[in-house]
Amino acid sequence: MIKKRRYLPLFIGLVSLLLMTYGLFMHQGDAFVAATQQASITAVDEAYIPAGPFAMGCAEDFSSLHCDGDARPIHLVYMDAYYLDRVQVTNSQYAACVAAGACPSPLSIASATRPDYYTNPNYAQYPVLNVTWEDAYAYCQWVGKRLPTEAEWEKAARGADLRPFSWGFEEPTCERSNIALLAPGEVTPHPCVGDTVPVGSYPQDVSPYGVLDMTGNARDFVNDFYLTTYYSKSPYYNPQGPETNQGKDHLARGGDWYAHPRLATNWVRHDEASAFLYQHISFRCARNAPVEPPPTPTASPTPTPLPSDVRSIGPEGGLMWITHPDHLTALHIPSGSLTSEITFTVAYTQSRSTAELQGMDHFFTITGTPFPEPAALLLGFKNPGGIIAETINLYHLESGTWMTRNITITEQSDNHLLAWINQPGVYGLLGETNRLYLPLVLRRR
Repeated sequence: MIKKRRYLPLFIGLVSLLLMTYGLFMHQGDAFVAATQQASITAVDEAYIPAGPFAMGCAEDFSSLHCDGDARPIHLVYMDAYYLDRVQVTNSQYAACVAAGACPSPLSIASATRPDYYTNPNYAQYPVLNVTWEDAYAYCQWVGKRLPTEAEWEKAARGADLRPFSWGFEEPTCERSNIALLAPGEVTPHPCVGDTVPVGSYPQDVSPYGVLDMTGNARDFVNDFYLTTYYSKSPYYNPQGPETNQGKDHLARGGDWYAHPRLATNWVRHDEASAFLYQHISFRCARNAPVEPPPTPTASPTPTPLPSDVRSIGPEGGLMWITHPDHLTALHIPSGSLTSEITFTVAYTQSRSTAELQGMDHFFTITGTPFPEPAALLLGFKNPGGIIAETINLYHLESGTWMTRNITITEQSDNHLLAWINQPGVYGLLGETNRLYLPLVLRRR
């Protein structure tokens, strides 16, 4: 068992998908096994994940429950479109790679309760186990794909909201996912099955994009190295993980058949060193999507709600954000900073540069009274547009003048800025340039 402490957070949502394929995944028998001995990698096996931002990680104020330090702070990242395998690589698919000489044999042919797990054709459609990160990497290369990044895995699991499990907020049950449950007052989990099951056996364990088995059955290797503090410095656009870490340990994500719900949330992170239980880890592959999405991308029958710029937030706190092709603005109201429910608005506004300061086309208005002191503001941006990077700063418009008072910047990089603010109003990212500006205004028609 991987010993980490995880608790449940907030939000709602229940997604059920791929019911028509349920019988296929559950069907067993020699004829079916024989027909699937060769790996079959087609677009039908993949889910399309559209480009866009999502909130990654967790926060202490999620329903006032604990959140591990390595999954903090909650931060927004933007992902380009990609494809992810709906289910994990099976024994039969991996065996085809071994037969072709492109993959090594698993470290063991046994699972937790089955001594011939890898070699017995009855388990051909079960997730392959006992493989290392290098083995998973080799397989994905063999089929012309790659391992997903940690951010790609998490976006595919949770969509654009803050759901703790792939299907939504409801706690896991033995009917919903192949995990383990904790009886009241006990610390030892009670597995629902006690080992893996065929991939896709739980149609309710499905993400907003139709990806299966991300909460239970077996964990997934991802491409990233593990670094405890990576989230505090993660870039906004397509984070790839740290270049390395001291132990060169990679990450495993998701839950497994022996994980109780607190170890199976969408944000739980397991470094390879502490997750050295290869009987609990499998993998799935990803690939980049073309610039233009396919004509009929796979979507959930209940689409994940898009981020809203108007939201009522109460004493429990909350997160809201708005997006633009070149930047993102997110406002986080901490738990306990309000005594009643307040309606907040975040909206982009017209550019307001000055002779001394030039804007980055990133101006916005925040409304809400009374305003918490303080609130967290996260800004992500791509291109400074000719502005000297070292001079970029967050300003608040006061009586027609851009001011920096009552703004505390806690973190800044070349593509994001994190600050505490304590008043509503008009804000903007501005800086100095090396250009000479003439009193000429060009209007685009």
